[in-house]
Amino acid sequence: MSESISTTSAAEGARQASGPSRALAVKQKLSQLVTVAVPKNLSMFLREWHKRFGLFAFVFMGWLGFSGFLINQSASWGYDTIRIDWGWVMALYGLHPEAPPDGYPSSGHWLAMTADYTLIDAKPLQSQIAGVRGFVATGSPLQYYVAGHESVIVLSAEGESVDELTPPILPVSTPRRIGVVKGHPDHIAVQDLDAFESADGGNNWTAIAPADVEWSATRPMPDAEKAKLLPFSKPSVSLEHILVDAHSGRLFGNFGVYVINAVGFAAIFLAITGVWMWWRTGQRRRAAGR
Repeated sequence: MSESISTTSAAEGARQASGPSRALAVKQKLSQLVTVAVPKNLSMFLREWHKRFGLFAFVFMGWLGFSGFLINQSASWGYDTIRIDWGWVMALYGLHPEAPPDGYPSSGHWLAMTADYTLIDAKPLQSQIAGVRGFVATGSPLQYYVAGHESVIVLSAEGESVDELTPPILPVSTPRRIGVVKGHPDHIAVQDLDAFESADGGNNWTAIAPADVEWSATRPMPDAEKAKLLPFSKPSVSLEHILVDAHSGRLFGNFGVYVINAVGFAAIFLAITGVWMWWRTGQRRRAAGR
C-alpha cells in the first residue's frame, strides 16, 4: 500500500515539474513570433524599406519629372504638331495601316485622302487639301481641278499647283460640288446655290442648269488602287499624345497604369517614412542633449 502511494506521489511530482518547463517553452515560442512580427527598432526597419522603395521609385520618378517637363513645353516646342507613325508605337495603340475605302474618280484617275496626304493616282500632292468636295480630270493638256472649302485648286498632270480659283473669278464663294458638263467633258462646272460652267479652265463662267452636269461624287475604290495607298495610310499620333500616355502609363495598357500607381504609393510611403525618421532623429538628439 505504501509503495503504491509513493509511486503516485512521484508521478504527480513529475507532472508538476514538467508544467513550468512546458509553459516556459510556450512563452519563448510566442516571444520569438512577436520578435519576428514587430521589429525591435522601428526606425531601422523603416530606414531599410525606405531605401528599397527609393530604389524602386528612382527611375520612374525621374521619368515622370522629365516627361512632365516635356508635356508642359509641348505647345512652345511644337510637340502637338509632330506626328509619329513608328510601327511599334502604333502597335501599342492597336493601330494598323488601312487604306481609305472611297475616293473621287474622274476620267480614269482617282483622288483619295488619308490622314496625312491628298493623293492623285496614289501620288501625294505637295500640300494636303482640306475639305475636298469633288475632283475633275479634264482638258488638253490634262489638268486636275479639286474643289475645296473656299476655292478650286488647279493642278498639272504631275500634281503640281498651277492656280487657285477664288472669288471674284470663281462665281461661288463656297464650292459645294464640282463636275463636268454632259456632252462637253472639257467644260468644268461648280455649284453653291446656283451652278456655273467654264469652257476655258475657270477664267470665264456662265450659268447652267445643275441637271446638265455630271457632278463628282465619292465611289468605292478598287482593291488594286487601295493597295497602292497603303504606304501612305500609316496611322500616326501626335508626339504630345504619346508623351501624355507614357507619363500616365496608359501607353503600355493596364500593366503601365499599375506600375505608375505603384510608383505613386511608393512616393507616399517615402514621404511618410521620411517624416518619421526625421522626427525620431530629432527626438534622439534632444534626448542626448539633456
